[in-house]
Amino acid sequence: MSKKVLIIGSGLMAQEYVKVLGGLDVAFEVVGRGTKSAESFYQETGVTVVAGGIDNFIETKGVASYSHFIIATNVTQLFGNVVSLLKAGAKNILVEKPCVLELYQLTKLQELAGKVESNVYIAYNRRFFSSVIKARELIEEDGGLEMVKFDFTEWSHVIEKLEKDPLEKERWLLANSTHVIDLAFFFSGTPKELKTVVSGSLDWHQSGQIFSGAGVSEKGVVLSYGSDWGSAGRWWVELFTPKRKLKLCPVESVVETLKGTVSENVVEFDDSLDKEYKPGLFLQTRSFLSNDNSDLKLLSEFSKEFSFYCQIAGYDSVE
Repeated sequence: MSKKVLIIGSGLMAQEYVKVLGGLDVAFEVVGRGTKSAESFYQETGVTVVAGGIDNFIETKGVASYSHFIIATNVTQLFGNVVSLLKAGAKNILVEKPCVLELYQLTKLQELAGKVESNVYIAYNRRFFSSVIKARELIEEDGGLEMVKFDFTEWSHVIEKLEKDPLEKERWLLANSTHVIDLAFFFSGTPKELKTVVSGSLDWHQSGQIFSGAGVSEKGVVLSYGSDWGSAGRWWVELFTPKRKLKLCPVESVVETLKGTVSENVVEFDDSLDKEYKPGLFLQTRSFLSNDNSDLKLLSEFSKEFSFYCQIAGYDSVE
């Protein structure tokens, strides 16, 4: 069966996937819900959207003619769309982060994916940034990673004004901050043990405002973090090897400090794909279509780390 992709969603992220699939010369179709968004999508991309939603699409056309599926809808719609595809027998699904906001949703997807033997991946595209690829090369040259520090500070004064589903805001660490946390774990490995502190609260995120913690990964890498959503700051990751410290801030860049020095030097690398397409998206999509899951986040990996995300955030409903 030749590769043919069905994109579920007709928003801005779906537009980015259309651009990438065009660059990869892969056949695709797009299904969305409303006619208004379908018209807007066509005006921006020249691609016609089948309106009416995925359930109606499955009922009328089925999914047998598609080899891969990309879900790029609003956060609160992701889970339901994955369920619909799995029940229809879809085998290869790439779903935008975080896929689920509650543990029962995750448990349901694991059960369904197991029954139909489907590969479900969570689209954490920062794993495929050119900066991350370069950092991993340097870490390997230096003999491995010793410690990771990171910050996933969110700008509360901006987020509180966003027109989002209240549940998405209540679970904002899952819905958004896991971009950075996943990247830190991607470098360090899944935590083996993690001590966390959560303090304060926000009107839109009652579980906490200030987050701090430290632990060690299954690979023996020490990790720590600190974030205050009510103060100043931005996302960053620091990586310590026996020979240097690497800082990704912004995450699209790499600055190194060599052992025995205090100078910060910009590391050069080829980031042409991240300039032509949404950063990380081209290589992530290519890996997905090639069935190369070495760097993609499997649903099983996400399941293994879900409790740590909830622990970091101070979410109570993790059962």
